Amino acid sequence: MLKQLYSNIYYKVMEVSLNGGEEISQHEATSDAFIIVKEGTGKIIFSDNEIELQRGSTFVIPANKQHRLRVNDTFNACIIFASGGEIKFL
Repeated sequence: MLKQLYSNIYYKVMEVSLNGGEEISQHEATSDAFIIVKEGTGKIIFSDNEIELQRGSTFVIPANKQHRLRVNDTFNACIIFASGGEIKFL
């Protein structure tokens, strides 16, 4: 599901891989998170809006903004955030 690919003193890169219909439950990151979709479609669901994602999409998720991720089909993306940033599941 989530796997760390790279880390240095400035940032870390995580990979998220999900099968169709899977979801990452409500969470937030302690730093801004930049998502780059490599494969698949889905949406980031915030309490006040939803962002559609597809291959090639990029989006910045603000720090401490609660959200979840729901995918429609095989999904793969990279998420880049501050090296000290953490994902907190709620």
